[in-house]
Amino acid sequence: AFFLVMFGFYFVMSWTPRLLVTAGLSNQQGITGGVLLNVGGIVGTAVIGLLAARYKLSRVLIGYLVLNSLLLAMFVQFTSNLTLAFGLALAIGVFVNGCVAGLYALTPTLYSASQRVTGLGWGIGIGRSGAILSPLVAGQLIDAQWAPTQLYVLFAGAFLLAALAIWGLKPRPASELQPTTSVLTTK
Repeated sequence: AFFLVMFGFYFVMSWTPRLLVTAGLSNQQGITGGVLLNVGGIVGTAVIGLLAARYKLSRVLIGYLVLNSLLLAMFVQFTSNLTLAFGLALAIGVFVNGCVAGLYALTPTLYSASQRVTGLGWGIGIGRSGAILSPLVAGQLIDAQWAPTQLYVLFAGAFLLAALAIWGLKPRPASELQPTTSVLTTK
């Protein structure tokens, strides 16, 4: 899940301004689209936290992943309507950043107390490989004449696969997540 989310996240954040220009917008409009992704991210990380306080985090995260995938698949098709394209960029920012925040919050709940840091560290490390590969893969596909619509649909698929990965996780019972002995002892 970390690999797929970071793979999709870094595509969106790295390539969206340029691909908006390729899709027919001006350079300034492409930059505005990139800024809106970041503004949406501020909202998205806060909202996923609020939703997770009320609902099961894994379900909220799956919803974020699926909605983000749908928004990405539609995004470039609406560049002829600037208001709609910018609204979608803002919404994608909400969901793509919320996916990352949700994954960081969910992962520690999957491990016992003695394994949390190691488990999260491995997840982040695997995610970084997706972050590194994403712009490289996108660049190669752009060089191979892939259209922006094709690229967004491909990377939307990464978020759908991440949703399936989260759905397939088997959380540990709460009793297993608490430490059984104290790490610190007093004399």
